[in-house]
Amino acid sequence: MTQPQRPDLHKELGSVSDAPKQGAMLASDAEREEMIERLREATAEGRLTLEELAERYEAAYLARTREELATVGRDLPTAAPPPAAGGGSQQRVFKALFGDLTANSPALDQGIEATAVFGDLHLDLCASPAPPDGGVTITARAIVGDVHLLLPEGVRVELACSKVFGDLRDLTRPPSGPESATPVVRVTGSAVLGDIVLAHPSSDRRTYWQKWLDERRS
Repeated sequence: MTQPQRPDLHKELGSVSDAPKQGAMLASDAEREEMIERLREATAEGRLTLEELAERYEAAYLARTREELATVGRDLPTAAPPPAAGGGSQQRVFKALFGDLTANSPALDQGIEATAVFGDLHLDLCASPAPPDGGVTITARAIVGDVHLLLPEGVRVELACSKVFGDLRDLTRPPSGPESATPVVRVTGSAVLGDIVLAHPSSDRRTYWQKWLDERRS
């Protein structure tokens, strides 16, 4: 899926201080909610990945001025087209049976079934198209094998798995945005003599919008 080009925020806005520049209009809570709704509409149209959705949710809630808020959705259409008719897509199934399997950017709209039996399964969901409702359910089964899920920063993880001589490890960092406007990844299933591991791509990774917000406030 072709992703919209991210705006060059550094070129457009330049370096500014923590305080709003003179003449800047502060954004209201209602205006932030309007931007969140635009992001939801763009997600339903397939314009944003799971990573981009999490980043922009956080940026919208942290934006102080109208200019900052407008930048979050500058590359999105102002009016959403009518929703497309529902398709016949089904839950995506990935199995690592007596071997290893790696998959990148799978579709998430119908959820995922991830099974590792005497093998390791690695799924990178960062660049996956965000589901229409912003959330995804993953059924993970690690049976004498490991299931590794790479998730973008900014998502909220709900881990509800059982284990029998196995391990459940959530290495993700909690999101800083409001829970009500944070993409959620629900993981169910079981680990039997194996591990289910949730992590970010790297421990020191900072997302594009987080870097932008940090620089504007430094």
